[in-house]
Amino acid sequence: MSLWGNKDSKSATGTVSIADTGVVTGSSTLFTTEAKVGNTIRAAGVDYQIVSITSNTVAKVVMGANNGRGLVTTCSAETYTLSEKPSFVSQESATSSTESGTSASVFGVDAAEESAGGDNVTNVAVSAGKTRYLEVPAVTFSGGAGSNAAATASIAGGAVSAITVTNVGSAYTSAPTVAVAKPRRTIPTTGVNTTTNVITYATHGLTAGEEIKYYHGGGTALAGLTNATSYYPGQVTTNTFQLYASAALGATAVATMTIATTDVNITTNTITSTAHGLVNGAQLNYNNAAGTSITGLTSGSDYFVINKTVNTFQLALTSGGDAIDISGTGNNSQTFASTGNYDLTGTGNNAQYFEIQAAADQATAVASLGAGTDGSTGTTLTHAGWVRRTVGTGGRAGRVQQEVLVAMGSITGDQADDIQYPDAS
Repeated sequence: MSLWGNKDSKSATGTVSIADTGVVTGSSTLFTTEAKVGNTIRAAGVDYQIVSITSNTVAKVVMGANNGRGLVTTCSAETYTLSEKPSFVSQESATSSTESGTSASVFGVDAAEESAGGDNVTNVAVSAGKTRYLEVPAVTFSGGAGSNAAATASIAGGAVSAITVTNVGSAYTSAPTVAVAKPRRTIPTTGVNTTTNVITYATHGLTAGEEIKYYHGGGTALAGLTNATSYYPGQVTTNTFQLYASAALGATAVATMTIATTDVNITTNTITSTAHGLVNGAQLNYNNAAGTSITGLTSGSDYFVINKTVNTFQLALTSGGDAIDISGTGNNSQTFASTGNYDLTGTGNNAQYFEIQAAADQATAVASLGAGTDGSTGTTLTHAGWVRRTVGTGGRAGRVQQEVLVAMGSITGDQADDIQYPDAS
């Protein structure tokens, strides 16, 4: 349904004085030719509706619906404008038959009806608090056709315990989807050691080989890492971890081992390192520390662990391959380091963080819409669906269109509290 004024507001001839009885006395006015019963007079910023015209200089008005329809506001010798209300009202029913009503039936919508068809987010319930939340997560909303809803989360015991709505938003036609951010670990520059490549975060709770994603937080990225990229913790302790290129490398990473000549057995092709922690299939990078290499190995190359015991292991060129024949013991400063460890050459910024990617740890929540007429409890859907009011452009500048969707019904009888929209406001 669309309501259109026939003409744009226009300056009318002369001036008007209006008594509290509604009697309009004109000076040099032309009521009989310029105005019609039902038109809106706007004088001194007040809207009046013409209910009768006696002559060019005498008419009677009542207050417009948007002015309370109470005692008429008086004015004296005021210039004024006239606006015509819609010439007809069209209504299309669910059967697609079209009927025309009279302009006296509907003027517009009242203030409450303008926001009907939308609602506010008044509550967010935590459906699953999950775990490993050491920092308060962000809460965001999407969908529902509305906007501006906001909320903050609370955590307790590593779980999201509650979500408080801080802005109810507006115009939601259905409950929006709530997203609770994944658990994160914010790492300040003081938590990055560029010498040892170790990252420190007290009781971080990360596990070796799990996926975590790095975000620079809008500042300088930690040198050696790429924003919004996944990495994998390795050499994990309660308060520290290093980063590796894959889950397998992170899960099998061990501290760098320095191997003396006495640790190399050229008869059994085994290397000894007490409680090394290696697993079969782990990758190690060999470095001769600028000295003599173990015969059979090449400094800077990667090898795979096979036939490991608690304190010994052998090396192969491929995972599960044959042991390499070692015929020389190398030097006392040579090392084996887990492959795939990232070299951190810059500390980044204090807003950078790692986000845990395990879906099983991410909290979930559900939003509810309110019911009522005030901003804290929502707005009731009082009509089938008021859509929008638009202002024309170009040759139609100043026109106001009120589009209304009425499903399976009529709004006849509702006009008493409606606002009449002049052609220009």
